[in-house]
Amino acid sequence: MLTSNKSMNLLLVILAATILLITAGSAAAAETAPAIAAAGVADTGSLWDPTIRMVLSLSAVLALLAGCTWIAKRMRNGASFKSGMIEVISGVSLGGREKVVLLRVGSDEILVGLSPTGMRRLHVLSKQSRQAGFSDYMEQSK
Repeated sequence: MLTSNKSMNLLLVILAATILLITAGSAAAAETAPAIAAAGVADTGSLWDPTIRMVLSLSAVLALLAGCTWIAKRMRNGASFKSGMIEVISGVSLGGREKVVLLRVGSDEILVGLSPTGMRRLHVLSKQSRQAGFSDYMEQSK
């Protein structure tokens, strides 16, 4: 699972490589144009050179797009955010702007509802209640 720092570094490396490829291609094209113009010769080269360059450039852009999509999916689906004692275990979207999130705070787990009006605690699972067995639960319900 990628953390946000690793994925951000990977995204920056991909972006830098793409910029480098584009810059190198435009520099090569800029060097050949004055040589042809100075010689006074019309460019009668084959059609394959620009076509291959275009296909390779398109492939690089599509690969970059696929890489960014993959990173975005990994960050959204497998993200587990942890800072200090609070850890986001899971979250489920209930609609356009409502969400339920399960947090771990120390040894307790807290179910929280998020909406545009604010955040509300729905349920607290303490460590003692998770360790209690089914028979203990039945005893309490009598």
